[in-house]
Amino acid sequence: MQKIKVIGVGPGGASHLTPAASGALREAGVLIGGKRHLESFAGEGRETLVLTNNFNEMLELIRRRRESGVAVLASGDPGLYGILRFLLKHFDPGDLEVIPGVSSVQLAFARLCMPWDDAVILSAHGRPAESLVELAGRADKAAILTGGDNPPEKVFDLIRRDRARKTFYLCFDLSLPGETVVRLQPGDPYPEEQIGRNNCVMVVVNE
Repeated sequence: MQKIKVIGVGPGGASHLTPAASGALREAGVLIGGKRHLESFAGEGRETLVLTNNFNEMLELIRRRRESGVAVLASGDPGLYGILRFLLKHFDPGDLEVIPGVSSVQLAFARLCMPWDDAVILSAHGRPAESLVELAGRADKAAILTGGDNPPEKVFDLIRRDRARKTFYLCFDLSLPGETVVRLQPGDPYPEEQIGRNNCVMVVVNE
């Protein structure tokens, strides 16, 4: 039986898609992923499923069409706050082939020319922001994946309330045409022109 491909498609831009991921995408008969990823990578003539909160529909499609070659597309790397954890609740590790991708966290630290082996990595997607802020506040270096109910301006405000003297790097739309990196020193306000931008990795550092 064919393995289910779990493909990390990177931070969004095609330039950061690995050759292994490109090959796996070409071979798959059925692609499952977010709307933006399918628009970027699916092409024509293949069955697709836009993944939102329809996880049961996804599982049914995978089981029904597995022999046609199913690939699940994941933002960044599937194992970093990605879809892999959910799939392992329903399939054995031997059923899956994971193709790692460049994560937005990796790219954020690369853009900053900053080592990150000492960083705490947190996700604010679907999690209480207050507990994340406590963890980030204790760390000398943290990367926070913001968005959804916890946009970067909210996370920034919560960390600032802790009165810790932190330097913030707001890394928006990494690898995409609108990529922007903003550095905020202690005491700087959140830039009004960036309010509402949710595709952001926030790097917080004691400097």
